[in-house]
Amino acid sequence: MKKFVLAGVLAVAAAGCVSKSEYDKQLEQVASISAEKDSLLKEVVATSTFITEVNAELDKVKSGQPVAATAGGDMEQLSPTQQRQALAERVKGLTDRLRESEERLAQSRRRVNQLTANNATMTAQMAQFDSTIKQFQTIIDNQKAEIVALLDQVGTLTSENSALRETNVQLETQRNQLTAEAAALTTEQNTVYWVAGKKEDLLKRGIIEQRGGMLGLGKTAVLARTLETGEFTAIDRTQVREIALPNPAKSYRIITTNDMAGLDGAPADGKFKGSVRISAPEVFWRSSKFLVLMEL
Repeated sequence: MKKFVLAGVLAVAAAGCVSKSEYDKQLEQVASISAEKDSLLKEVVATSTFITEVNAELDKVKSGQPVAATAGGDMEQLSPTQQRQALAERVKGLTDRLRESEERLAQSRRRVNQLTANNATMTAQMAQFDSTIKQFQTIIDNQKAEIVALLDQVGTLTSENSALRETNVQLETQRNQLTAEAAALTTEQNTVYWVAGKKEDLLKRGIIEQRGGMLGLGKTAVLARTLETGEFTAIDRTQVREIALPNPAKSYRIITTNDMAGLDGAPADGKFKGSVRISAPEVFWRSSKFLVLMEL
């Protein structure tokens, strides 16, 4: 383009249409306009590249991929409002550059008009450059439309991301709550209670009571209807398989309804000494989660 314009200027000078000083002035103006065109072309290319990058980042946001890092840190570390502000600032910078480009285009048009006002030959030679400037203007108009669309997408995606984050927080809270409830339920189901002692002590503490018989005779010691778990020792039935009795020298009898089939070597006479060994906890504790051993 530069060679074409310069050739035209040389042809005019050779024909004696302008003086040496006028020729130098025109040559300087043509070189300036050509440089202006090259600069504008670079800006248009840079602007198009920037818009492509922003579109790529928006596509990443839509697909749930990490967004590119900003000058202040990773987009992933920013809140939805900060992400929108960061993208909006970048788009604002692009808008400012486009505004400057429009101003420079207008200045270029004015210089072309001044240069070619009194020179028909130069006017014809500058027509192609003027067409290039118009093409630049069309590109800039299209890019401005893309900027508006990008801002709309940023707003939409920011709202969607905010809603997703709130949903994730709620789901995480619900998951933690369910996990805690499940753990508490499991602990409750696996917690059992046992106690061993003399009959008088067990009666006094309200752990057992006397029922049955006639005329005050023949009553049987059984588990009380109302119990306080604080009177028992709580254990995890999945962890404790052997219960050591408080007095190794004494014998004890189980007065609760625990299933003896779950014991390891239950004595034939029902008298336990030293300890109670459990081989199948789910069997032994299924009929009662309370175990009471009365000293004989």
